[in-house]
Amino acid sequence: MNIRKILDATIEDFYKSNINIDGTGNNLGQFRYLEIMKDSYSETINDCLGVLPGDNFNICELGSFLGIVAKSLKSIGHNVIACDIPYFFEREEIKNHFKRSSINSLAFNLRDNKIPINSSSQDMVIACEIIEHLNFNPLPIIKEINRILKIGGYFYLATPNANSLLKKIIYLFFGKQPSFKISQLYQQLDPSQNMIVGLHWREYSLKEVKDMILPFGFEIVFVRLIGNVGVNHGGFLKNYLKNFLFNLPGCKPNQIIMFRKIYDSDINLHINKDS
Repeated sequence: MNIRKILDATIEDFYKSNINIDGTGNNLGQFRYLEIMKDSYSETINDCLGVLPGDNFNICELGSFLGIVAKSLKSIGHNVIACDIPYFFEREEIKNHFKRSSINSLAFNLRDNKIPINSSSQDMVIACEIIEHLNFNPLPIIKEINRILKIGGYFYLATPNANSLLKKIIYLFFGKQPSFKISQLYQQLDPSQNMIVGLHWREYSLKEVKDMILPFGFEIVFVRLIGNVGVNHGGFLKNYLKNFLFNLPGCKPNQIIMFRKIYDSDINLHINKDS
């Protein structure tokens, strides 16, 4: 199976659809984002198919956004639910965009601590570049992911690596947190900007990710540190420098962890609805 060919066809279809996912009308920005993330999408699809051979598996993608991974997996023959926040996915234009590919799209906010999907119904949950954007306690979401997965189902997580030596050096010498600039807090509250989910509120080390997720009934299938996610944008010299630095020992800025659900979580979480 030629994954890159399938991915390229999905992206080409997205270009032709002229869909306005984020509501800004800035389709050029969407296309640039696709070019930046193409290698990441390919890696995700390959990893998922590596543990789900064949077709007709139930897959939920959290933070589906432009829907490239969801549509690619659907074209291979899987049953896919594409999920994202109502700001993106509650419009009829977006619902119809996914419906044309026989993909069920769901609009909800993880802040509500509920994923509106039946228990033990999914073979895989994909969450790429999600948890670093949550400015609230993520543990109830981890429990929800456990709930909707079948025993033996997979949880695929991709997130920045807070333990990157390069990030620590930048913070030590420049005082820059690996998350966002203070000026971006103002941009997020500017109605002319579109940064509703663009900020990294918290990046996690591999140990922290394990400490969060393993107690909820998971085991680790594999861990991989990577240096090629979202780096290929900008001038030639800038790209060369980033690729060089991000692949130095201990400096890879991103991590992929595949978990397998081994039992239903029995952790009792008290959730304060007023917080």
